[in-house]
Amino acid sequence: SIPLRRIAILLHAWSALILIASIIVHVYAAIWVKGTIRAMTEGVVTDTWAKKNHPKWYEEIMEARAKKESKQQAFDLGSNDFK
Repeated sequence: SIPLRRIAILLHAWSALILIASIIVHVYAAIWVKGTIRAMTEGVVTDTWAKKNHPKWYEEIMEARAKKESKQQAFDLGSNDFK
């Protein structure tokens, strides 16, 4: 029926406008926040970026890094006995 088609066209148009606006906002935000483009294209962020934008994740990474380094140091110290 014609009224149903009009409603469908209206919903479709509004959905398209919301989608286009969302894309524009995301592109703007990616350009505005320094380091975001590199993070998306290379999969790497600096320590400073991680600490500023995701502090909880940064702390988890730092704790894991410290544990790994302490294990490596313990291994290096223990391996001196065999030289």
